[in-house]
Amino acid sequence: MNAPVQQRWPRPEDEEWADRLRGRLALEHGVPAVVLDGAAEEARLACWESGRPAEELFGPADEHAAEVARERVPVERRAAVDLDGTSPHDRWAVVLLGAGWGGFLSGLLLLVTQGWTTAVTPAGLAVVAATAAGWTGAAWGVLERGAGRLARGWAWIAAGAAGLVACVVAADALRERPALGELPVPVVLLVSVALAVAGVKLPQRPATLDPAAAGDADEWFARLGRLLRGRYHLTRADARARVEEARGYWRDSGTAHPRDEFGAPEVHALRLVEDSPEPRRRRSRLQAWSCTALAAYWAVTVVDTALDEGFGGELLWRAAAVAFLVPLVVGAWRRSAPQRHQHLA
Repeated sequence: MNAPVQQRWPRPEDEEWADRLRGRLALEHGVPAVVLDGAAEEARLACWESGRPAEELFGPADEHAAEVARERVPVERRAAVDLDGTSPHDRWAVVLLGAGWGGFLSGLLLLVTQGWTTAVTPAGLAVVAATAAGWTGAAWGVLERGAGRLARGWAWIAAGAAGLVACVVAADALRERPALGELPVPVVLLVSVALAVAGVKLPQRPATLDPAAAGDADEWFARLGRLLRGRYHLTRADARARVEEARGYWRDSGTAHPRDEFGAPEVHALRLVEDSPEPRRRRSRLQAWSCTALAAYWAVTVVDTALDEGFGGELLWRAAAVAFLVPLVVGAWRRSAPQRHQHLA
């Protein structure tokens, strides 16, 4: 009689906490399913035995996920990925998932504003190309920066921005061209779902460390600095100070190479910051500024469209873009604020 009860969580909020724990462990830390399930089961049993809420026992789900990852995932595996648990090996999966999610939202918006079919225009195709170029350049650039390849990351971001601007200019020039035909909106939704599924199912090579990749001692320290800046969002001054501190410690140790003292630069970079909330807070602040700028741009287009054309489908979908971005902006600014909570271990 007790088995069905014991398979559940004591409270709905505990189950919500567990769902977030699972999500963070899987998506952000890349924890294997067996470890993920074990952590959630241990928390569930502790809640039943103590009668206390999961967050009171273990703290916020995000923090407990980071603690589980530190304790149960080898440091070399955690050091091979960025703060989101990804690496450049995952670039196509990231692009496909983003395209599928964005396309599905666009399809729903088209269904509301245009009905079951929508006109396919040269300008519209240019807008799609602009979105694809911007998203691909940004996604790949962020992944390269997270891998400590700063110059390559900026090159991808610049290429994406250039492609976006070129396609937007082309869209403006093609605005008066007649429609090429009609497209059923359900096709947009189906293609978007297919892209997202392909992103999930795409075979991925596990991220690994190459102990010899850093070269000589100077290149090892240079890579350490690039990782601290690109992956963990430390300022240039903070990263330089950490690198010089490590260099001094290595010289005092007398070992032939910093790798002999610290391991791979990815491992040492992780150890330097893994107990600090600053990397994620600074990353959230960067996201907050980016989302704020994007929301402000779309808000300006809403006002401009309302003044020029009045109420209509164009105004509606631009307003929907602003409404979609506002919660992202608020959430990013909240995550970027210093955390002041405490919890019982």
